[in-house]
Amino acid sequence: MDMTKLENLKEKCTRDEPVFCTNQCPLGVDVKKMIARITSGDFKGAYKYYRNQVLFPEIVSRLCDEPCKTVCLRKKIDQAVSVKMLEKACCDYTATKKSTGYYISRKKKCIAVIGGGLGGLSCAVKLARKGYDVHLYEEKHGLGGNLRKSKGLIPISIIEKELGQIIKEDGIKLYLDTRISTFDEIEFDALYIATGRGGNAFGLDEGFDPVSLGTLMNGVFGSKSAMQGIGSPVLISIREGIRAAQSIESYLKIGTMGGAAGCDEVVPSRLSVDISGVVMEERIVPGNLESYTEQEAIAEAKRCLQCGCDMCMTSCEMLSFFEKDPKKLIDDVEASMNIVKAFTTNVASREINSCNGCGLCKEVCPENLDFEELFMSSRRTLHKGGKLPPAFHDFWMRDMEFSNSEAAFMTINANGGDKSSYLFFPGCQLGGSDPDYVINAYTYLKKHLEDEPAMMIGCCGAPAEWAGREKEHSVVIDGIKNIWEDQGRPEVILACPSCRKMFGKYLPEIQVQSLWRVMAEKENGANRKIAACKKMTVFDPCASRYDPEAQNSIRIILKNSGYELEEMPYSSEWAQCCGYGGQIQAVNRSLFDKIVNIRVEATSNDYVTYCINCRDTFAAAGKSAVHILDLLFGNDIEARAARKPPTLTQRRENRIKLKKVLQIEKEAIKIKPEDKQIKKNIKVFIAPEVYDKMDRNFILMEDVQRTIEYCESTGKKIMDMSAGNFVGHHQDGNITFWVMYKPERDGIRLETVYSHRLIIEEDSR
Repeated sequence: MDMTKLENLKEKCTRDEPVFCTNQCPLGVDVKKMIARITSGDFKGAYKYYRNQVLFPEIVSRLCDEPCKTVCLRKKIDQAVSVKMLEKACCDYTATKKSTGYYISRKKKCIAVIGGGLGGLSCAVKLARKGYDVHLYEEKHGLGGNLRKSKGLIPISIIEKELGQIIKEDGIKLYLDTRISTFDEIEFDALYIATGRGGNAFGLDEGFDPVSLGTLMNGVFGSKSAMQGIGSPVLISIREGIRAAQSIESYLKIGTMGGAAGCDEVVPSRLSVDISGVVMEERIVPGNLESYTEQEAIAEAKRCLQCGCDMCMTSCEMLSFFEKDPKKLIDDVEASMNIVKAFTTNVASREINSCNGCGLCKEVCPENLDFEELFMSSRRTLHKGGKLPPAFHDFWMRDMEFSNSEAAFMTINANGGDKSSYLFFPGCQLGGSDPDYVINAYTYLKKHLEDEPAMMIGCCGAPAEWAGREKEHSVVIDGIKNIWEDQGRPEVILACPSCRKMFGKYLPEIQVQSLWRVMAEKENGANRKIAACKKMTVFDPCASRYDPEAQNSIRIILKNSGYELEEMPYSSEWAQCCGYGGQIQAVNRSLFDKIVNIRVEATSNDYVTYCINCRDTFAAAGKSAVHILDLLFGNDIEARAARKPPTLTQRRENRIKLKKVLQIEKEAIKIKPEDKQIKKNIKVFIAPEVYDKMDRNFILMEDVQRTIEYCESTGKKIMDMSAGNFVGHHQDGNITFWVMYKPERDGIRLETVYSHRLIIEEDSR
């Protein structure tokens, strides 16, 4: 896997981009976090966040000019959130405002600050809190600079109280009524000149760098207002003081005067926020027009949208399940791919193999981040390196092999062997669920197409792609292509959305259309009107995401049949996976169950879908769901909706049955006497709950049968005398099966069964 591509993928993600209000704030106030605290009624917690950023909360909350309001997304809906009044509410409803003291080791460096305005104070406070010895010189009798000259702007009592408390708490050595004329009057290792517009620049204005705030004298920095005579708003002065403190600390540590401390450029945030579903709420106007009550502040705080790019996290259960943002997941994938860089291999093996491969992430992401491709390519890389656990996909690979084996695979030539214009490819799962689905659909096509279609029954190779097995996948794709060419390159009619996706990706030269388009366009006798209108919800399979033709055809068929349809928020191009995709059951059963439960509870309506995996997955969870073919060809719709899906063993038997029925019908062959004979296997009785366990653990009836027969024929079994049970095991390939059973009537009662990949070394003596 290309590591550069992974890094580029991380760069594209905008989840960590600053929210618009914070990005616009000169002091970088975490408005989102502060307001979240207010929303929960935690004014003290909100005050702490606010104070840590602005340093002078009582003053700034009264003087802030609210640049954040110009970019607030609520402006696009109603009115911007009143952040300034919420900041003031933090101060008004926090009783104890003393800062929390932490032990900081004292540093042996002395910093001098000339000027007691908010800019100089900001620099002094930041450095004092880092443990530096700070000396602040102010020529006036009080702190605050120009604030003290602005009558009525803010009460002097508030200025003196807040600034005096800060000086005391942070241990800054304050020298009032002290005018500094030359640097010879003071000692310092670094100095910040914050004398304001028209103040003493000490002859260092020439050569001043407004970007780094550095002067031509080593260790001496200055504010833009002092050096350039430019007045600065309150917030800008504070920001400059904070940045000057950063430059001074950098100078003391590494001796450089450079940097971008004074850079005022605001880089626009790339954050994307979906506001399509936001409800209009008018701004809360305070009763006294000046300050919010606690309840008014909480109500206004709740108007905040808590902006964030979380569309992928809210749309994809896999991403939310692991509680990792996209960048962290990409880091984990990189660690799994790069064993030199990582301390261990397969860091993200479970995450990589927990992806359904539905592609919704790319659809909802404003930057089109494609986690489906990331995880599927990672599976291919891990498999090539022998690092993909075989147990994750082993069952489906064997199932694919069976579907394309002599036992289940077949082709039917049309018109007595002549080539046809059409080839019906229903896939492997439709007939596995119920052979009648395929038989009825094929009968319908023969009746309504102008040229009788040929048919091919088999698997499209999706399990191999999901397992990262490129070699096995190519064999399947090449096999399909060869048969298609032998049939004269006909148009292929598909019934399975996954097959449609597979053909579009790997067999683009084949012209395809869906069975549903044929049915929607033809005068179709199968579309019969129902007696009473019934409301249903179409569940679009995730594989149909980029197949609007099939999606529209399904809706035409249903409406023509008299059904009232109610759409889901996630449908069409935003279709969600039912949980089956990507073969995640063996990797992450709890995630699979979570996804299925969310889908089942998404609507009270019955589901109608055109993917048999979706239908059977929902039915297994107790949801009333039908396949579109149930509505078109079924006699008892209620019974079809409640039909329990077949077990894994029954699915194989259904595929065998389908081939046999089609052979009899097409070739008019008769079942030979020996075909009617039942193979003399040991009869095994299995309770429904044991069958459920077998399905959850991907154990087939034939696995149980072989294991019991092996134990009985070899005598390699142990008897539990207290329960009368026999216990034995049998290794089949990489898997060892264990059974616990007892004799019953003319057969065997299976008590339980399980499997693992440990190889048992037996003593041959």
